[in-house]
Amino acid sequence: MKKSLIAAVLSLFVLTACDDQVSQRLLEAEKRIVQLEADYKRSQESLKTKETELAQVKSTFPALQVEIVTLFDKQETIKFEKAEKAEYQPEQSVVSVFASQAKTGVEWLDQILLKQLILGYLEPEKDKSLEKSENVTEADALAVFEKVYSNSKEDAQEYKGFGYENTAETRYVGQRNNIVTFTQFFYTYSGGAHGLGYTDYLNIDVKKQALIQLDDLIRPTKHNELLELLWRAYEAKTRELYGKNEETFVKKADFFAPNNFYFTPYGINFVYAPYAIGAYAEGEIELFLYFDELKEIVTEAYQPSKQDGMGLYSDPF
Repeated sequence: MKKSLIAAVLSLFVLTACDDQVSQRLLEAEKRIVQLEADYKRSQESLKTKETELAQVKSTFPALQVEIVTLFDKQETIKFEKAEKAEYQPEQSVVSVFASQAKTGVEWLDQILLKQLILGYLEPEKDKSLEKSENVTEADALAVFEKVYSNSKEDAQEYKGFGYENTAETRYVGQRNNIVTFTQFFYTYSGGAHGLGYTDYLNIDVKKQALIQLDDLIRPTKHNELLELLWRAYEAKTRELYGKNEETFVKKADFFAPNNFYFTPYGINFVYAPYAIGAYAEGEIELFLYFDELKEIVTEAYQPSKQDGMGLYSDPF
């Protein structure tokens, strides 16, 4: 009986000890679970913070690393058979079409630049959908230039000019805060006395992801004031080049403010294509206006600020 009692007591101690060990293990497991839950919560919060930071980085426009690449490049020499009644006819005609594009690594920006590159070559009636499209692909652009090339070859065969050339070259100018600037130079020659070239300046607001047009640059009620300032600059340039008594190439009634301009550290250059306000020999004409002159004319979004170094120095004299 004593042995049985002792065995029972011992068994009770063993069971109690086992229960204590199990309870201890359960308690430790619960602590670990609580700790894991806390760690998981912290990791989720950290992940959320990093996702927010990443979104902010993505929304902040990067410093561009621009690569200019060839988009289209074809040329051919077409030989002509001598026409019996032709007094003079060239023996051959060179047909050439070249286009380069900018690769910025920013999809929406590349889209804008590509569309601007082909706009001047689109046919109003046939290419309406492409003209309105916000998603111009390289394939679309290649098709446009292929058509230009094909038309040039047909013209060469029909009119037998000295040469037919179309060039569209893209260049990266630079970036100032939220404004990035590119140029697209277009040149065409169709066998005449000379070709015709002009430069489009593309100023792009990266915050709006859109081209800065003249109406974006100038306050709505200030267009006439801008026109007057440009006219004065035009008159002054004419006098400087040709003498104080020389008349301007165009009359004031025909003068206009171009939707073609670029920013400098001190003001804005307004650019006119050949023939617009001057003879062909004068080429593109630029009229410069200082920011001080444009203070009440340019919209606040495109006024220079202290961030640009304006107004930091106070002249003591």
